[in-house]
Amino acid sequence: MADQEAILASLKKEAEEGCISLEAAIIIGRSFSCSLRTVERISLNNSILPLRYQRNGLSCEQQLTLFKSTVSIIGCGGLGGRCAELLARLGVGRIILTDPDHFSESNLNRQLFCSSSSPGCRKVDVVAEGLQEINPTLETVRHSKHFDSESVQTADVVIDGLDSIPARKELSALCRSCSIPMVHGAVKDWYGRVGIDFSANHLTETTSRQTARTTPPPHVLPMTVSLIASLQVAETCKLILNSGTPLDRGWLQCDLLTADFDIINEDGN
Repeated sequence: MADQEAILASLKKEAEEGCISLEAAIIIGRSFSCSLRTVERISLNNSILPLRYQRNGLSCEQQLTLFKSTVSIIGCGGLGGRCAELLARLGVGRIILTDPDHFSESNLNRQLFCSSSSPGCRKVDVVAEGLQEINPTLETVRHSKHFDSESVQTADVVIDGLDSIPARKELSALCRSCSIPMVHGAVKDWYGRVGIDFSANHLTETTSRQTARTTPPPHVLPMTVSLIASLQVAETCKLILNSGTPLDRGWLQCDLLTADFDIINEDGN
């Protein structure tokens, strides 16, 4: 067991203006033969902010809440991959990644972790390895399979990165059975939608009735994906920090072509 008092003393000695650099935290971890994650937990518990979170503008208490949180991402493609990257930069401590698919060349236009060498590689593996480069204290769990209760049951929030209406309905039902909020996102061409599926509303049922099924899959522009993923992460952050949201009884509808953004109530108005 690492000597927490000694680690804290080292953190206080190395901290500058209430912040500790990643390099200093790594050295402290090595000195005490403990993980960087342990050092960061002790740091945040004692109001010493990791330097890489300084520009977030959040308090140490809020960063500690994010550090202790678990977010499950179902679907690690366009929306899911970008959500994962933003959550890692934000400081979420544990991310569960679920996706049975492998990258293909057609993913290159919009999927953040897809590169020219990615086709054929499992999405959860590539994304998890990329996240570790961004945030080395992040804990990731990989499920290269269709989602099930194991994918969500320990999560504080679930992010919907799916592109299938039946699968989204299945995920909504699973999240409701576990009483976990699901942050929904959908994209097509220039258009996108974000909402929160709570046990108290009927978001998935309502939006599914309004969405026509498309075969083959719809065209998706990279900037639409980036915008909707950013909004999903913003809503996830607000849920974790209990900051409140206007999307608890409706959804945000975006049209990037005309720059229209509208909050639609659950009744469609």
